[in-house]
Amino acid sequence: MTNGPVRLLASDIDGTLLGDEAAAERFRRTWHSLKSEERPLLVYNSARTADDISSLVEAKLLPRPDYMIGGVGTVIADVRIAGPLQAFMEELGPPFEEQAVAAVMQSIEGAAPQPVLHQLPHKISWHLPEAGEERIRSLAMRFAAAGLAVKLVYSCRRDLDILPPAGGKGGALAWICRRLSIGLDEVVVAGDSGNDREMFEMPHVRGVVVANALAELRDAASLHRRHFLASRCHADGVIEGLEHWGVLR
Repeated sequence: MTNGPVRLLASDIDGTLLGDEAAAERFRRTWHSLKSEERPLLVYNSARTADDISSLVEAKLLPRPDYMIGGVGTVIADVRIAGPLQAFMEELGPPFEEQAVAAVMQSIEGAAPQPVLHQLPHKISWHLPEAGEERIRSLAMRFAAAGLAVKLVYSCRRDLDILPPAGGKGGALAWICRRLSIGLDEVVVAGDSGNDREMFEMPHVRGVVVANALAELRDAASLHRRHFLASRCHADGVIEGLEHWGVLR
């Protein structure tokens, strides 16, 4: 297990950095206490849109990041540049045909589309309560039989995100690392739920699982010794993890 320098921190937002207002403020102060030339790059990796993430930063709930990954890994924004990075959008391919996706999902008992505000050109989100891994695998086979290449991301025992194969929190983070020539062994990720799982499954990446994390992430992360299970919740757990990995001393 490596314990070398950390060049990039990629963290989920809701349930990880946010969820405890006082802890979030402690994280913001702690991050700003690091010298700018010494602290890792900061990437927010969230289901939220990039605009929504920006609003949290403008409200001073979170420190300013270097990159924002939104829509469960379907949008990347460099804070120095207005708008999404088109090179990544092109890698995702053309937007989904909503009717083709709906034709598959409407045949699934208990499935219901999420509100329009959660839908993006490369992310179609549905609710599918209490779906186990076998049911998700069966659903993936239905999409394949319909000729649709998709990645299914399931979290919180209810939320199903339908993404392009190149999308997802791990795929988008890997794209940034390739772009910046950052090794995956120089990356720490933090999260709390199933849609963060892909980040933790990236080879060589070190992880921080906050204490309030759902079992769907805790169980997956526990399979890898390179992940740290914090004893504290939300942003306090992220701070604890950064101490563990030597970012904070």
